[in-house]
Amino acid sequence: MAFIEHRYGKTHYTVKRGDPARSPIIWLHGGPGGTHDPKGPVFSLAGDRSVFAYTQLGSGRSSDLPKSRWRISTFVNELHALVQAWELDSFHLMGGSWGTTLAIEYYFKYRGKGVESLVLQSPMLSAGDWQRDANRLIKGLPGNVQKVIKGCQALGATDAAVYQEALALYYSRHVLRRPKKLRAMLNKKNPRGAAIYRHMWGESEFSATGTLCDYDQTHRLGAIECPTFIICGEFDEATPRTGRRYARAIPQGQFLEIEDASHAIWAEQPKRLKRAILGFLSSLA
Repeated sequence: MAFIEHRYGKTHYTVKRGDPARSPIIWLHGGPGGTHDPKGPVFSLAGDRSVFAYTQLGSGRSSDLPKSRWRISTFVNELHALVQAWELDSFHLMGGSWGTTLAIEYYFKYRGKGVESLVLQSPMLSAGDWQRDANRLIKGLPGNVQKVIKGCQALGATDAAVYQEALALYYSRHVLRRPKKLRAMLNKKNPRGAAIYRHMWGESEFSATGTLCDYDQTHRLGAIECPTFIICGEFDEATPRTGRRYARAIPQGQFLEIEDASHAIWAEQPKRLKRAILGFLSSLA
């Protein structure tokens, strides 16, 4: 188990080594408040290049993070500290969900320095777009479930059993379409990370009520100068329609929709996702 200490705390990370002559991948997990899996499928990308991944501060085995630092800038600064500690001059920056938010924030803050490409899987680049897509997807649920969601959110009763059942149905369609894996995800205990998630995002994937509720960087997508690959699942809560629009706004943007997948593509279609990412990276050589 490896850690890096820096001015913000101690970060748990994993690296799987590959050819040092090729620029490595840095993987940014979702959340906010998520964790990386040291044995996760993202490391299947290692071989002709190294893969670095880590658990962001405040979650998992990484250091506690005071509430005053639960903001985007903290996580961007943490990433920069890791890049320096790893002594990486160039790399491919790859994120999933909230990890894509962090990826573009890093890119903009450091003006693309060292970033050879961006891989944005199931991106969250605008909370408004996300909420509008969620509202549309909720309309595809049974009428009684829609009423439960609306009623519980209005009453602040998001801990009610009926609301949790409605949430599970939405997740089973648009977050993770593999029942056993979904149950494991919903039952995973990460209280520190969950607190950060609620503060920054909200009570659920379809309720952007936290400090990120007004987040939007879509007006800056045209300023991204590196090759950028946006990937969404067919049933993704980060909808393919929105992902395509983002890709069109980026000068060197590319888009791919992966069939029979939703938001957790690494858990649903790991081989297809791996093939797509490696194909994109090889095209840059």
